Amino acid sequence: LPACGLRLTVAIAASINVIAGLIASQIRDEADRREQTSEPALPEMSAREAPRQTSPRLLLLLFAVVGATAFAYEIAWTRLLSVEIGSSTYAFTLILSAFLAGTALGGAAFQRVFRNQRPVTLATFSLSQTWIGITALVSLISFRWTPSLIPPLLRETHHSFGGFLLAQAVASTLAVVPVAVIFGFNFPAVLVLLDALSSGHAGRPTVLGQAYAANTLGAIAGSVLTGFILVPRLGSFTVVASAAAVNLLLALLIGWSTVHQRILATAINFTALALAAFVGFSPVFQDESLLAFSAALYGNDFDGRLSVKEVAATNDVLFHAEGLNESVAVVRSDDHVALRINGKVDASTGDIRTQLLFGHLGATFHPAPRRVLIVGFGSGMTVSAVARYPDVERIDCVEIEPAVLRAAPYLDSLNRGVLSDPRVHVIFDDARNFLLTSSDKYDLIISEPSNPWMAGVATLFTDEFYDAARRRLAPGGIFIQWVQAYSLAPADLRMVAATLAPHFPELTLWRADESDLFLLARTNPVPLRFDRLRSLWHNAALRQDFASLEVQSPEGLAAYFLLDDAAVRTLAQGAPHNTDDRTLLEYHAPKTLLRPDLFAENQIMINQLRTGPLPGPLDKSEFTRAMEAGVRTALDLNDPTNAQRFLSALQTQQPESASAAVAQARLDLLRGALTDAKASLETALTLDSDSPEAMHWLVIARSRDGQATEARSLVDEILKRHPDNLDALTDQMELAAERKDFRLALVAQMARMKVLGDPPPFEYCRLGSIWIKMANLVEAELTFLRGTLKDPYSYACSLGLGELYRASGRLALARQYLEKIIREYPNADPNNYKSLADVYSSLGDVASAKGILRKGHRVFPDDVDLRKTSLH
Repeated sequence: LPACGLRLTVAIAASINVIAGLIASQIRDEADRREQTSEPALPEMSAREAPRQTSPRLLLLLFAVVGATAFAYEIAWTRLLSVEIGSSTYAFTLILSAFLAGTALGGAAFQRVFRNQRPVTLATFSLSQTWIGITALVSLISFRWTPSLIPPLLRETHHSFGGFLLAQAVASTLAVVPVAVIFGFNFPAVLVLLDALSSGHAGRPTVLGQAYAANTLGAIAGSVLTGFILVPRLGSFTVVASAAAVNLLLALLIGWSTVHQRILATAINFTALALAAFVGFSPVFQDESLLAFSAALYGNDFDGRLSVKEVAATNDVLFHAEGLNESVAVVRSDDHVALRINGKVDASTGDIRTQLLFGHLGATFHPAPRRVLIVGFGSGMTVSAVARYPDVERIDCVEIEPAVLRAAPYLDSLNRGVLSDPRVHVIFDDARNFLLTSSDKYDLIISEPSNPWMAGVATLFTDEFYDAARRRLAPGGIFIQWVQAYSLAPADLRMVAATLAPHFPELTLWRADESDLFLLARTNPVPLRFDRLRSLWHNAALRQDFASLEVQSPEGLAAYFLLDDAAVRTLAQGAPHNTDDRTLLEYHAPKTLLRPDLFAENQIMINQLRTGPLPGPLDKSEFTRAMEAGVRTALDLNDPTNAQRFLSALQTQQPESASAAVAQARLDLLRGALTDAKASLETALTLDSDSPEAMHWLVIARSRDGQATEARSLVDEILKRHPDNLDALTDQMELAAERKDFRLALVAQMARMKVLGDPPPFEYCRLGSIWIKMANLVEAELTFLRGTLKDPYSYACSLGLGELYRASGRLALARQYLEKIIREYPNADPNNYKSLADVYSSLGDVASAKGILRKGHRVFPDDVDLRKTSLH
């Protein structure tokens, strides 16, 4: 397909069919003559096993049911495996190949078993259904351990694409091939039975045609029923168990109609039916943490020192559902909530910067975006960012999977309840279909699909898709495309740019988080200005979003700029296009999925094309303010390279200022040049003696340089002038804690929390830790509990409570919190293992104490103290 394209591939397939038909027509007459003169090739059916009440119609009906179960297995296993091994085109191909290979092996096994004219009986049909049901159940039960095979295979093959395919093939083979072999055996067996029940050999072609028709109709019905009804309602795991139950019921029905019904066979089928009910609906086998976790993508987290089950258990599953198209889950841990699609994280609190900036970038630079189209709802963060703008009149969001909307309430901290906004309209459709069939025009289109290595997603990066998007833009409209800079080869990144570039007169490249990129495409390349954002800066909700982006003033958005139009077109020059006919990206992207070095390669390629820090099309009147704000944002983002670009440009444009001196000092601090940093800050205070920012950074510089007394004196001076200065209160609290003045640290922390108004959970944890240092366990416990009320997953508060209860002898409570810590944060601190082992020992559970120490040594193999504890 990648080499030939879809059209040529279809033409080749059609040509092969024509050639096969011509060859068949040539040998047809000879085959007919052989059939008339030779003995029947198919085994006969035993007469005693063909009672009069067994009709071909009943057998055809049963054969249709078998066809339905075959496709139920294939669809359900594909959905289960796509979570564990990834949902790329290669993965789906391997799953289908495994099923077809198993079917072929089963057919060959039938030929070998019955080639000596052994009789095929109804008991053969019944027994095959029993084995299909039992084999399916065995595969389902063993599926709990199948994901654990994937990480070692990836490690042994150095995370190569070949190793990735091997791991996918092994998982697919173990899950699908055993049951497919028996289906392959069953198919010719039923054909023989039907042939024997027909009126002689002359009826064989008709019987074979009827058999194929019945099996195919059953397969169609099974596909529709499984894909549209059973999987969304029951889940793939339960569907496999249910299909196994159907096969076992068929075995009982067929066996009951035979003369020589055996008690043992009946007992086996009833026992297997009971097992199917238990396996299919019991949480003992349906481990949601595993069913919502991609072993291929994340199984080697924690350096492979934890099992797949242990890695999956580090997050709690708040929501899990299988939709019409995808498996959707919401998982949670300490200050981290994530949306997983087919086991892969598609949005999380770690993506806040990307998701918010995606919505704000276009809405900032379009003069009046009244109608907005967003491709993909995801966590809803981008939709909520656009909804912050009061002049936006309508937001259409095209989402292909309805289950994503069912997950939205569990992601309320990210989407801010945006679905209740009357301007938001969610359309359940494929984005391509919507763009091709809609006549609406939009001022802003935001394309936020999943990663292009996932099957089907690359069609949202094609020439035809961009053409459709361009035609749906109103005059002056803006289109924004997300593209990853990680796990994507530089050649493929260039291909995305090359595919998009011809459709727009201006294309610029921006970054969010370092590994996420945006292509900003404008139909009207007028100079960029921040006027619109400045006019809306009084909007508190809008400012809160930009604070999350480390943008303290509208012009700070310039810190996210990377390449202007000329540079992007240079980047794209000579790269092939991704088209509907040749979706190269769909086949290229999975090959680099596990390569960790590609972000660095893409970063080098982009940096080689960078010119200045400011967007080329930026209006000249914006330069000074953009440079001043840009350097601050770059420093807040811990991006010293970009900060240096802004600072150098700023120093050539204007005389020395206090803000520039502070920026230079912060840059020196990032580089560890303490003497230079202090000199710059002294200069800043000379230019502005009452600058709290300059004094705060001078406190930091003096503290790092060992001048603790001078640092404390400066903090006191700041607080005399600005009693509610949060930075100064933080400095006071940290400096007091360093010299073990916990009373002053307590006062400072309480003052900080008062200034914050609604402090986050971590602030309660920090306050609780100070109470512990002051030996006030009652206040410490109450404070920690308040923190856990705000965030039950808080690591710091849970650890504080665990250690507090251990120290005070409340061992059952200590065990509860420390077990939670070890499960959710296994690599946080080796001392946590020693604490939990001590609790187990005190409770008399020596076996658990030894077990947790063994796990600790596995996670921290180089920790000498932990090794000594385990030996002790």
